[in-house]
Amino acid sequence: MTEFKAKSAVIIGGETGIGRASAEALAKSGLSVTIAGIIAAKGHETAEVINARGGDAIFVHLDVRDSKKVTEVVQQGRAEGHDILVYSAGVFDNLAGCTDTSEELWNQLMDINLKGCFLANKAALEIMVKRGWGRIVNIGSIASFNASADGFPYTVSKHGMVGLTKHIARRYGKDGITANCVCPGIIETDIVSNTKNIIGNCAPPLSQDIMNGDGWKKWVPVGRQGTVSEVADLVAYLAGGSAGYITGQSLVIDGGWLTA
Repeated sequence: MTEFKAKSAVIIGGETGIGRASAEALAKSGLSVTIAGIIAAKGHETAEVINARGGDAIFVHLDVRDSKKVTEVVQQGRAEGHDILVYSAGVFDNLAGCTDTSEELWNQLMDINLKGCFLANKAALEIMVKRGWGRIVNIGSIASFNASADGFPYTVSKHGMVGLTKHIARRYGKDGITANCVCPGIIETDIVSNTKNIIGNCAPPLSQDIMNGDGWKKWVPVGRQGTVSEVADLVAYLAGGSAGYITGQSLVIDGGWLTA
């Protein structure tokens, strides 16, 4: 069982997928959770589901490209700054290569996947250092290590997230703060449809062969996609008090993909 010394958590990108499952897992552990994200209907729905189960959740609309709002949500929440930050916001590039990547697509991926992560981590650290305790969990990807798993700007953004997390862990460990990066493989989420809603059509079309095929199975020894709840269990453990000696790590949860 995960032991929590914290009272509240903010999950950025907590409306759907891994973020939503993480919010549910943290709420189940007794934390007050703030779900922050850009897809309002899904965010309100997630908060309602958690509250119906006896949890304590609110939704706050947040576009992570708005730096002032990121700081406000992280630092001026109902708990006057949260004890735990989970950064799960992210968009996809439809497997674009370098020559397929427009400047607009590059900027959108970097702003949401990496710059937003920086802004949220910075805002959280300013509160956590004063308190002498904090947990940061950033959601990376196997694209943080593997250049063949995803497209060009997505891969670069997720590589950057690992470096960001390691530097924070190194610099702020003395302040009672841990920072880790959870790196999932192929997980059943809505990232493709969410991406279109958030950044429009600046990404090239995604091949239907990729969407409908089972080619990924040759890369995954367990022979299936992962579930969001499996990732969320790892997030909840890292956010708990009993994980205080785990920091600066990039924890892969990929069904064995990177064993190849």
